[in-house]
Amino acid sequence: MKKLLLTIIFLSAFTFAQDESSSPWGMYGGITSAGTSESDGRTSGLSLGVSYVLNDKWSLGGGLSHRGGSYELDAEDDGLGGTADLTGNAIEFWSSYSLMQSESFYLSTGLIYAHIYEFEVDFEGISFSESDTDNDYGVYLNGTIPLQDNLGLNIGYYMGLRDMGGDEKFNNLWFELGYSF
Repeated sequence: MKKLLLTIIFLSAFTFAQDESSSPWGMYGGITSAGTSESDGRTSGLSLGVSYVLNDKWSLGGGLSHRGGSYELDAEDDGLGGTADLTGNAIEFWSSYSLMQSESFYLSTGLIYAHIYEFEVDFEGISFSESDTDNDYGVYLNGTIPLQDNLGLNIGYYMGLRDMGGDEKFNNLWFELGYSF
């Protein structure tokens, strides 16, 4: 599934990159740091996706990302001691509304919906994955710093709104490079 989606993204990117006129399409990729409101630490992962500009204020997009967190297990409470890292691979869809645009900085906010299609747990050198699916949704704030004509650095924070049980909610911090065709 990942390879098929990546192939489609890259083929469409090369198709649109050949056009000399400005295209509404873009792509982004970077590093995310995921946690939850109840986790003891964060896990890192990659993000990759495409975007489409509707007009000066609205954009849509989607791609691959992750959710997760790092948990310290207490031997006295759980019978097991150590650190467990939870990582969920997700396909996410987002919408964005531009709050501010200048030549040196862009600020936007929006909504994200993610379908988590796989969970992986690493505990003291033992790793197992489960293809149990789950969903997540929330709001985000993103700042973009233009680096060159069509290249920008995206720095953002996502706050999940869906209660994962016991008031636990996902959150993400990302650093991505974005390219507009």
